[in-house]
Amino acid sequence: MFVLAKPIVCLTLLSVVTLGSAFEEHPHFCIETEPLLLSEIDRHVVMPSERDLQCHIKASTLTLKEKASLVDTLCADHGSTTVHRDNHHFLRLHNGELSGRGAQTELCANSASSVLAWVPYHTVLKNYAAELNPKERLTYIAKATNVEREKTELCHFRHTDLVNAVTDSLFTCVVMIFGDNFYGLEDNINVLVELEPLMYQLRNITYLPWRNVTNSYKMHLGDSVLRNPSGERKPIYGSLNYAFVEKIELNTTTVYRDEHHLAVLPLLFEHRGSVLQLDEHGVGGLDVAEKAYFGRTMDARSEVKVQVIGQWVDQHREFGADVYEYYGHGLRRYKQPLTGARLTFIRIDNTEPVFQTPESNNLAKASLFREQKAGKLKENHNHTAGNFTEWENSELDSDSEEDEPGFYGWFVVCALLLALVVVLGLYLVIRTQSRRSKQRQAYDLANTNVPAPA
Repeated sequence: MFVLAKPIVCLTLLSVVTLGSAFEEHPHFCIETEPLLLSEIDRHVVMPSERDLQCHIKASTLTLKEKASLVDTLCADHGSTTVHRDNHHFLRLHNGELSGRGAQTELCANSASSVLAWVPYHTVLKNYAAELNPKERLTYIAKATNVEREKTELCHFRHTDLVNAVTDSLFTCVVMIFGDNFYGLEDNINVLVELEPLMYQLRNITYLPWRNVTNSYKMHLGDSVLRNPSGERKPIYGSLNYAFVEKIELNTTTVYRDEHHLAVLPLLFEHRGSVLQLDEHGVGGLDVAEKAYFGRTMDARSEVKVQVIGQWVDQHREFGADVYEYYGHGLRRYKQPLTGARLTFIRIDNTEPVFQTPESNNLAKASLFREQKAGKLKENHNHTAGNFTEWENSELDSDSEEDEPGFYGWFVVCALLLALVVVLGLYLVIRTQSRRSKQRQAYDLANTNVPAPA
């Protein structure tokens, strides 16, 4: 007997980011992870919900107890040769589309380890019957539930009944093993289907210490300005927001190796808290928003322009991960571990600031100080109550020089005249002293020529 439970809401689509076109899940196919309650099977829906309107094809996965009962019924020896002689079939669905069939022997060989689900018979009749070959003679595995008797049993129905859409009176779903009972379309009939994985999802990524980084080109990320409005010299810091597309190139040959026994499927890769869809070549991308920080010690009341430069790198990494099979609508199942896989990140790894020539509003022009100019500056400051710039100071200097006579020229003339007077005075003194020295010398010589007394 199967235990039925209440269904859950159809899981939302998984959002992925890729450089190419993203994989689109079937918009009208939903996977429910729990089957229905008996009380819900015969419920008449008066006003369908938004979920009922969206999910035209609903597949309810089998519980562990249902799988165990299915394997025991189809594969165990119950003393009847009919079960072992017959080879009933089931349908395979890929993203809600019919992709093939499977046989009872496959279920017994792998102990029903694949993801199996139930799809209502009327849904199979409406969406998949037209794709089947009417000339085939097969039987399909199903389960039938009679609400009044509160009984659920495994059964099988004919392929021809499905493709020919037989009426209620002609359709029969015969109970498994002994075939001593059957169900009709007035009962709740669900067909067994196998869900195929859409892609592999690499989760719990663990990067190994090995890495190889190759620098690429540099790129201008943006401009900013650092300002120090205070009156003292101190460190000033700033930041700049920038964005880029980080490219991921996964070496698929390191994933689909023989020892991993993985089918070639698209890959989902967890990175930066997001799930990326990689294309068939293992290439994907992600929009990244980052912030660059910079700073320097600046003079008082000064500013400097900054250009932020980013360094692109090719970073090669080796990693291990857990491989999950993804079936769509958020349903995934652990498959196996993965080791020795390699990939390359192409991204901006670091940034550097480039400071231009600092500019200051507090530069003073060198000039001689004059009391008159200082008085005029003070008077103008009282009128304007503002800060003087270098340009205004130069204009004020020219105006004051035109309005007031300067003494610098007179000072130079007086200094030259004084120097000339000093030079002339020294010349006269030296000349006078020289004449006196000559006269004294002549007097001394005359005295030396007098004859000595007898």
